[in-house]
Amino acid sequence: MVFPPLGLWWLWSILEQAGHKVSFIDMSEHNVEPTDIPHGFDVYLVSGTSPQGREIRKLGLEFQRRGVPAVLGGPHATNYPRNSRRYYPLVVRREGEQAVLKAISHIERGLPLECLSDEDLIGSRDGDPKAAEKCRRGIIEEPFIADLGTIPIPDRSYADRYHYYLSDEKGNKHRGTTMFTSRGCPKRCDFCDSPNLWSRIVRNTPMPKLVEEFQQISDLGFGAIQFYDDILPINPRRVREMCGHLKRFGLIWRCFCRVDIITKHGGKDYLQFMYDHGLREVLIGAESGSQEILDNIHKETTVEQNATVLEWCDEVGIRCKLSFIIGLPGETHETLEETKRFLRRHLIEANRRMQHKVDLCSYIPMAGTPIYKAVMRKRGAGLDIEEEFDTYGYHPGEDFSDFDLQWTVDAALMDNFFYEPETLNGGANPDEIFYKGRMGAVRAIVTTSSLNREELQKARDEIEAEVRQAGITY
Repeated sequence: MVFPPLGLWWLWSILEQAGHKVSFIDMSEHNVEPTDIPHGFDVYLVSGTSPQGREIRKLGLEFQRRGVPAVLGGPHATNYPRNSRRYYPLVVRREGEQAVLKAISHIERGLPLECLSDEDLIGSRDGDPKAAEKCRRGIIEEPFIADLGTIPIPDRSYADRYHYYLSDEKGNKHRGTTMFTSRGCPKRCDFCDSPNLWSRIVRNTPMPKLVEEFQQISDLGFGAIQFYDDILPINPRRVREMCGHLKRFGLIWRCFCRVDIITKHGGKDYLQFMYDHGLREVLIGAESGSQEILDNIHKETTVEQNATVLEWCDEVGIRCKLSFIIGLPGETHETLEETKRFLRRHLIEANRRMQHKVDLCSYIPMAGTPIYKAVMRKRGAGLDIEEEFDTYGYHPGEDFSDFDLQWTVDAALMDNFFYEPETLNGGANPDEIFYKGRMGAVRAIVTTSSLNREELQKARDEIEAEVRQAGITY
């Protein structure tokens, strides 16, 4: 399945409302090389995630060769702005809806992006010396948008090109699209970079705006929605109001969920209510079958809660996709065995009536997360540590010796880096060592004190084999 680029579609709507002619190309949908990108545009806006970092860099080099303005935004730009500035004259961190119009206006006046002034870009951050310094470096960061109702609905004109389906309780497939109803997550999981992108404050799109978007989605012929909110059920009162509208439009849906939120706000009854109003599948970050690992990463959930909510979902008729991460800080042979035992007991050997799913990931540190910063401190000064990440105020402690994180970079790995191997000769940047392998085969190269990379990969392969043999969708 291919998911649409909602971030770019938001910008599309904003730019069209401002009178600009806009076109887009999704390079993840088609096998498109940077040289294939059409010529003739006044400015190119690029967005992508870090596993797409190599392609992002190639695009930047191509636009440099053409001598045309290009702006990079999205998760990769947010997490690695300094590295991104090598390839793009302007990098936008976090939300870009306000910054993009200022950048376009500057270009329209015939001025190069490198000459953006504080007055052009800082906006409500006027007088902030740190913001001004970032601006001078070609890195801009507007304040988070307080009122999401001011953002136009994403332009879904090309939505029929994307093929995402969600099955109902009878197995019938409904063509779906994606949507956000809020931005931000208040939780403090040490491995997650969501607060860097959206902040820890949950900002909700006003309900009338949501209803308008539901109407658009229904009119376009969609029967299902994948909600991208970090924790959609976090506000039960709002969810109950929203559910009434979803049922009115006949939309079934899927969302991300936390087990502690479900247990806090009504448990099985809360799940039953959402099921009665179209919820058919939840994605749960179980992360590990070991309570020690969950505590290490400040997940603030328990193994028992994961098991209980899975059972409730099964009883109600909601499919679960449980996500597990192999190689989190503190991982040992015993914690891996605990994860295996959890899967065997609650999925493989359990008599479940629903076809639940498992997502098994290798741990990859993301910039700005507490674990990332701990690793960078251990590697010493002079690395691409982004000082702006320190402004969040959450520091789980300076002493990470119990994690004892270490890095392994050897010749055998270099051939398959997303980044060209020659870049490592002059000294690797953090983002250049965090990702290896081809698309669809990303593996972590961080190890713990107890397990090396090979042991972690072996454990992952064993778990995957057991899950597949049991007939569970992987």
